[in-house]
Amino acid sequence: MGDLRVRVGIFHPTLDWYGGAEVVAVAMANSLAQNGYDVVVFVNNTVDQKRIRDMVGEPLWSSIKVIVNPTFFNPHGRFHIYESAYRSLTLKLHCDLLVDTYSNCVFPWSNVSYIHFPIVINQARTQFVPPFLKGLRFYDVLAAPYVFFQKRLEDYKGKLIFTNSYFTAKVVMDSLGIEPKVLYPPIPNFFFQQSCPMAERPREDLVVTIARFGYGKSVELVPSIANLTCKNVHYVMIGLAHDQSIIQAVKNKIKRLHLEARITVVPNASRQDIKNYLAKAKVYLHTMKNEHFGISIAEAMSMGCVPVVHNSGGAPEFVPDRYRYSTIQHAAVIINDAIKNWSSAEAEGLIQLAARFSETNFSKKFMQFFKEYCESQTQC
Repeated sequence: MGDLRVRVGIFHPTLDWYGGAEVVAVAMANSLAQNGYDVVVFVNNTVDQKRIRDMVGEPLWSSIKVIVNPTFFNPHGRFHIYESAYRSLTLKLHCDLLVDTYSNCVFPWSNVSYIHFPIVINQARTQFVPPFLKGLRFYDVLAAPYVFFQKRLEDYKGKLIFTNSYFTAKVVMDSLGIEPKVLYPPIPNFFFQQSCPMAERPREDLVVTIARFGYGKSVELVPSIANLTCKNVHYVMIGLAHDQSIIQAVKNKIKRLHLEARITVVPNASRQDIKNYLAKAKVYLHTMKNEHFGISIAEAMSMGCVPVVHNSGGAPEFVPDRYRYSTIQHAAVIINDAIKNWSSAEAEGLIQLAARFSETNFSKKFMQFFKEYCESQTQC
């Protein structure tokens, strides 16, 4: 395909944030542009190419056009689904095919959807509900428009739907009754660009955690785990300062456990700083349960860090069993062992495991699926 008469819209308003979703959006946009498609990206704010480069390792492809449409609501607020529905429909008026990497919904007017985790779950068909939705009184109100769309969309054959893991795919199948294609998020090429072999670099007795300082990430468990590990082991907690109250709660816990000399909190670190920390760490610790995929886990593995993760969610699909824990006590045991026995051979094995998630592999798989989809659609 690649016909320039076909304009592909990428709906991802928060391209000025950093996270796995933003990496997916940029990688898809660049893949399409590099393959000759006319691409337009819908964002809240003017795209800062330097920031995109710092986040992902390369800017948006030069031929990509950007539509700036400021939001009037908090994009992560209660009525996110309402706003996304209206704004994605607005974008569809400017393109032939709409790729939605942001909403975590399947709207009638979208052609391609990448679901990091479904924002609405039919509880009659699945017992799993993410922690951030439990007990919220506005759940039914939030779900109302999408329930309507879901009832109207009885046939999903005309759509291409991706998920970030088989774990997420199962939830999508249980909640929507559709079978999506699994397309793991990419590790930016930025992490594979090394001046010397990563496995051979000297390491410190350092554990790095990368997670947004926000609800549901369980970052408050890091001091508890650190308190159970050897006194020579130090920790760096990195993440977007999404919620200042959580940062303060973590700092208070660090002080209460007398761990000030062993734990450093680094909000809003640059991508280069993150890479530098991972390059000298032996271990990466991930505390969230039922993580849908966990791009930071894969990134840390690509830097030769032993990933210590909860045995749930999408992580078991790529993290070896010996690195997965069930309790904080178990996590501490794995960390102590990993710090003591880290080796360049082990690091090289982890780097090879992470290589499957390279941006190059992601682009090839995405374009294969996308071209097959286009060939099945008359408008392409």
